Amino acid sequence: MIMKKIALFTALLALGFAANAQTLNVQSAMSDLKRGYLNKAKASIDKACAHEDTKDDAKTWYYAGLIYSQIGGETMKAKSKYKDLDPDWCDKAYAAALRCKELDTKGEYTDGNKGVFTFLGNIFYERSINLFNEGKYKEALKEAEESIKISNNTGDKELANGANYIAGYSCQLLNDNDGVKKYFGPLVRSKKVKNPEILPMVYNTMIAIYKGENDTANVIKTAKHYTQVMNDDPNAQLMLASAYIWTNNKAKGIELADKAIASMSDTSSKYPLLLCGAAGIYDEAGEYDKAEKTYKRSAEIQPNQIDANYGMGSMLFNRAADKNAAIGKMIESGQTSDEDEVVMNKLNEEMNQLFEQAIPYLKNAITYIDNLSEQEKATVRSKLYNCLKTLSICYARLDMLNEAKPIQERITQIEQGK
Repeated sequence: MIMKKIALFTALLALGFAANAQTLNVQSAMSDLKRGYLNKAKASIDKACAHEDTKDDAKTWYYAGLIYSQIGGETMKAKSKYKDLDPDWCDKAYAAALRCKELDTKGEYTDGNKGVFTFLGNIFYERSINLFNEGKYKEALKEAEESIKISNNTGDKELANGANYIAGYSCQLLNDNDGVKKYFGPLVRSKKVKNPEILPMVYNTMIAIYKGENDTANVIKTAKHYTQVMNDDPNAQLMLASAYIWTNNKAKGIELADKAIASMSDTSSKYPLLLCGAAGIYDEAGEYDKAEKTYKRSAEIQPNQIDANYGMGSMLFNRAADKNAAIGKMIESGQTSDEDEVVMNKLNEEMNQLFEQAIPYLKNAITYIDNLSEQEKATVRSKLYNCLKTLSICYARLDMLNEAKPIQERITQIEQGK
């Protein structure tokens, strides 16, 4: 989501400047701000905010919000002499804007104060993005929450949507499903949010949570809502196809996947990714041969990509896990006949083969991610984590402990937010 340009318009400075009966401190603060003397303006407005005659005046706090916001603007200039004037400028500006709103019963400063809120909302949002990209998800969540609160004062839906996305994504990486639903919820309930860059992840995450809660109604409802919001996106049909397969309607799911592939030209730059999505649907339906062919077709069209490798590796791993589960059930049942031993040995052999086949695909996916720019890596951080976890288990099951050690170290670093 594109950040709005953060700016305070000098026109705001004039609002109410000529009003009658201003006290000396407020007059001095505004005069100094107009002339660019931020240190003097700060000193004067701080006195006005504490003085009995002016501390309950909305005008005082409106000007305090403007002054501290202007100080914040100076911190973004590398050579400003006011760059370090007040490290807590943002919190003080926010507190001032809130106090102004509380005291401004006549609405004299509503429009101007909204400008302060808008400036600060974007500051908090930008901070949340930077912290998220650094892997500091708890801190990113806190800043995004502040941005969301501010958007309630400004009515800025774009800001709210962006902040909700960062907050929900942070909660996902913190394994907080309730938080994910809280912040992604507004994005999936609105038909006005149509951002193709974030919505697939948002909807898929919500559907995954509902699946984990065995909430069939919300799985289908959420998937259908996406097809309404993004009705020209073939991937919307894939999302709904996956929902149908989860409800054991495999035929409908496969039908929708086939339809999605047929709806796009094979010369489209998005076609390889669409094939990977369809292959995932065939995998879910148990159509492994069809899934493998579709993944390979995608890789043939676009060799340099993550999705075909990640998809193939995950499919092979999951099939191995299914065989491991079957062995576990036989052991738990207490079956010890020679015939059962033969079956379990065969399952174990097939399982290990699948783990071995998955490894090169997972390694290819990880290598691809490692070669991305830092900004690009941030967008696929969850995929990297899943690839590493999956690869680590493959190594462990095959007793490849030397290979598993560095992978586990990377997993630990990600979990610690490094």
